[in-house]
Amino acid sequence: MWSGYGLEHSDNLRLWFDAEDLIAYACFEPPMSLEFDLMPGLARYDPVGREILKWGESYRQTSRQSGKETVPKALAMLGYEAVTLTMSLESDVQRTSLLQRRGYARSGGFDVLYRRSLEDLLPTPEHGPWLRLRDATNADLWERVDVHRDAWSVWGLSAATVENYRRLRNAPIYDPELDVVLEDDSGRFVAYCIGWLDMANRFGHFEPVGCRPAFTGRGYARAVVNECMRRMQARGMHTALVSTASVNQPARALYQSCGFVEADRAYHYTKRGD
Repeated sequence: MWSGYGLEHSDNLRLWFDAEDLIAYACFEPPMSLEFDLMPGLARYDPVGREILKWGESYRQTSRQSGKETVPKALAMLGYEAVTLTMSLESDVQRTSLLQRRGYARSGGFDVLYRRSLEDLLPTPEHGPWLRLRDATNADLWERVDVHRDAWSVWGLSAATVENYRRLRNAPIYDPELDVVLEDDSGRFVAYCIGWLDMANRFGHFEPVGCRPAFTGRGYARAVVNECMRRMQARGMHTALVSTASVNQPARALYQSCGFVEADRAYHYTKRGD
């Protein structure tokens, strides 16, 4: 018998267990995005999946009724409104079938998933002599949040704060040496990225990557990504992963310039609310 539980202070996150074994999770990111995963090969894949989707749709309806939602620019560009949005890899036939039976339709939007081998020689990051690469520290909280908010301002108002960045730095899997920044001679951060490690499978993953709009097109984002990949490689990772929205053409060009190749696509599936 499976059961779903929320977590304290995280009512938008839910876990599903079979006895003591975690078999699925779901996270609703306002205003409309539902992320979830089920254990591969799960015998009760469809009933648990239907329960997850029903929960997400209910959460979406509550979000709409609050009257406070603001649709991010990237989603507005795709024409999404009054929908529950989730994704399915092009290669994941079982998940796609589940979504279609629940009334979800594939839209024109998708995220591109990239991968890059870390087993070959990586390029040395290039940047001007007035800039230096380093990792962010606890003394940099405000500046680190500011560069993130500025980088993502082109897509809408960021919810990043010093307090939630401080919590992120305290996460068990956070590695401060993979929180790479490019700093100018005045102490201002112009670009940054965070790398995360899957030690069991030896994958490194980037989330997020950003550059201040006033400094784009100069190779600064590429410098932090290349430096972080070198650090991932030094920790024994054999592959780097990153993804971005199909509408984010600058990011797609950036990752390709760093040697990433397209590995899959996560198509957007939407269901209009009542």
